[in-house]
Amino acid sequence: MKKLFPLLLLCCVLLAGCGFAGESYRNYVTAILDATYHNDYKTYQELTGATTPDADGLYRLEAVSLSQKIRDIYGIKSDKISEETINAYTEFAESVLKKTKYTVRDVMHSENHYTIILVISPVDFWQKAEGEIKKYYYSEFFHKFRTAPTEAEADKLEEEYAFRVLEILKSNLNSLDYLESVVYTCNIENNTVSAQDWEAIDKLILNLS
Repeated sequence: MKKLFPLLLLCCVLLAGCGFAGESYRNYVTAILDATYHNDYKTYQELTGATTPDADGLYRLEAVSLSQKIRDIYGIKSDKISEETINAYTEFAESVLKKTKYTVRDVMHSENHYTIILVISPVDFWQKAEGEIKKYYYSEFFHKFRTAPTEAEADKLEEEYAFRVLEILKSNLNSLDYLESVVYTCNIENNTVSAQDWEAIDKLILNLS
């Protein structure tokens, strides 16, 4: 399953242009994370001078990306469901993002780079609803889909399936928990955090491959 990271590449560019040093990196990386996952971009704007649409765009991009990933995980065919249902998945993704946990614990300086130490509490959620979704799939959806008389009827069932999966996910959201915290270390070289590091951070926070 693929996931695009336009926001991560954007962050690399922004970081490279801000000229931070030392402790300022802690504040800036925290601001990026808060803007991206919690839609809290006040500090990010103060540090970068970014416009509200640009700052809000970090969060919107992440929400859309996570929404697609959720649909991929549960085998939902995005081309077979309505725009309204896709938007509902994106709203759900926003609810998950706002529950994410991370801390920039420390910043260390060496001769030619800074090292950022993050403490991440990965989301423990995706497996919680898996049993209920599988039960629905095999006890209801699979038989109806297999015996659908027409392609149009099968497409309607894809919408029904997507709606029911989202209902199950929403019903389990209050039970969202966290795995044991993980320490992640990345370097800032030439005023840049690599796209690979941002991608790894994202995967850890959301606990998605």
